[in-house]
Amino acid sequence: MIQICASLLAADYARLGEEVQRAEKAGVDSFHFDMMDGHYVQNLALTPDHLKVLRSYSNLPFHAHLELDNPDNVLFNFASMQADMIIVQWNTLTDPLRTFERIRSQNIRIGLGLTPDDALDNVSRFFREIDLLLLLGVYPGFGGQSIQPGTSEKIRSARKMMGQMDNRPDIAVDGGVKLENAADLVRAGADILIMGTALFQSSNMAETVKAVRESIVESQRH
Repeated sequence: MIQICASLLAADYARLGEEVQRAEKAGVDSFHFDMMDGHYVQNLALTPDHLKVLRSYSNLPFHAHLELDNPDNVLFNFASMQADMIIVQWNTLTDPLRTFERIRSQNIRIGLGLTPDDALDNVSRFFREIDLLLLLGVYPGFGGQSIQPGTSEKIRSARKMMGQMDNRPDIAVDGGVKLENAADLVRAGADILIMGTALFQSSNMAETVKAVRESIVESQRH
């Protein structure tokens, strides 16, 4: 089943608890926390404390996306925050296997994020070490961007590289995902659609989630 993950970067920060509850009621499957400190990207966003304070509002999986220059320095901040997955950006890693081991040692799932400029060939050897491959459809840092051309082709290539792997990682796409392109991204091979602006700025989030799921089902019939 295709999953819809709500990106809290697009939520109303003054009402985050209510926004989490609203998204869960609308039918999302998990939550995506973009964590930025103004260095890796020129923006500030969520922190580990947000996972801690929002956990009481939902039992759905929480995914922490570290858009930071120094992910290894903060990895152990998450053990007590009940993060279900930590996603690190490929171009911030000096020793990927060591980073992955530090995450796994906390009983937390591993995600690896690629920017639109990161080549799949450079990371394919690590596919067996991760639980999630996150392909960014936009350049990291700010929500509300349009998806970059070639995103579907990159998803398709990643799925082909994974081939018949046992326990292959899920493929997620984040950035510019909306009703109009959701079915195409799933046809290309995406398992998880991370949606921010298209969800939180919709007039009826539940109807948006329903429409996305229906578009996928309809596409799979053809």
